[in-house]
Amino acid sequence: MREEQIVLLTGGTGYLGSALVPILIERGHEVHAIVRPGADRSHLDGCDVTWCEADLEEPAGLERAAEAVARRAYDLDLPASVLHAGALISYRTRDAEQARRVNVEGTRRVLDAAQTAGIGRVLLVSSVVAVGHAADDRHELDERAPFNGASLRSHYVTTKRAAEDFALAVKGQLQVVVASPGAIFGPSPRRSNTTEFLRRFARGEMGPFAPPGSLGVVGLEDAALGTVLALERGRPGRRYLLSESNWTVAELCAQAARALGCSAPRWRLPSVLWSLVVGAVGLADRVRPAEIVTPQSLRLLGAHFRFDATRAREELGWTPRPFPEVLAETAAWMRAGEGGSSLPSPVEATQGTP
Repeated sequence: MREEQIVLLTGGTGYLGSALVPILIERGHEVHAIVRPGADRSHLDGCDVTWCEADLEEPAGLERAAEAVARRAYDLDLPASVLHAGALISYRTRDAEQARRVNVEGTRRVLDAAQTAGIGRVLLVSSVVAVGHAADDRHELDERAPFNGASLRSHYVTTKRAAEDFALAVKGQLQVVVASPGAIFGPSPRRSNTTEFLRRFARGEMGPFAPPGSLGVVGLEDAALGTVLALERGRPGRRYLLSESNWTVAELCAQAARALGCSAPRWRLPSVLWSLVVGAVGLADRVRPAEIVTPQSLRLLGAHFRFDATRAREELGWTPRPFPEVLAETAAWMRAGEGGSSLPSPVEATQGTP
């Protein structure tokens, strides 16, 4: 049986974080969420949340928030924990340094604040891309796979892995658990890269060729519930992959085409030709930095992110919905116009979530 906790949440106004808040509350936890000054939190109106203004790049605010949570836990004689979901998701070349400051140094600051306040447990939200990528579309990786993601030359991949390595190496009173969702799809008042992908796909902007890679995918509510289960039940020092199923990008496009009522790409480019596309975009990026179709994003679409989530299913009792149901629900939400047409460019806001 789960025990009520006082939870300090970072990234609570982002895509995944906005789904975490109601699940934490529903499961009996008291939520204290860090929010940057001026950030929009209106979509969480009505949720019983204590807001703490702070920034992942400023340790003093994080320390104040952690100390307040520790005091509250002491007063109520309850355990306190930190759920660190804040991150920068960006594939733009110029964001490398900011990704390091937010994803790596921000994680260090959160852990330091937790240790200083005497909070004993931290759940770090990472990503399956920080685990590595499979050799082809016939193999899957689990939590024990040796990391090979540096070859993708993506600052998102390398900074998320560095944050994981640092967090899992922390000694002392901290118990650190890592939750690593796959590509997250689902309706939300917050924007996401996957929603932007579906919107561009529905408008016919993806062209007749599908990338050669693969994606491990999961629904938004399932990713949020798996993350909370890892907070409650996860074993310290362990990573839990949250991927419902694996699809080639071509298969995913075919599924999306059926759900959205549009045409799917006719051909799947072989890896050799895809590398030429990536190289051409890389040359153009040096002259005029890309905002959406970047060299880093294309390299990731050519890799095989395929994963086995048996550990999460067996140890956490995680039972995600079949992905086709999630995709159909997301498509219906988009067709109804609830996805909005004013979503910004597909670069996550600082301290959003994967």
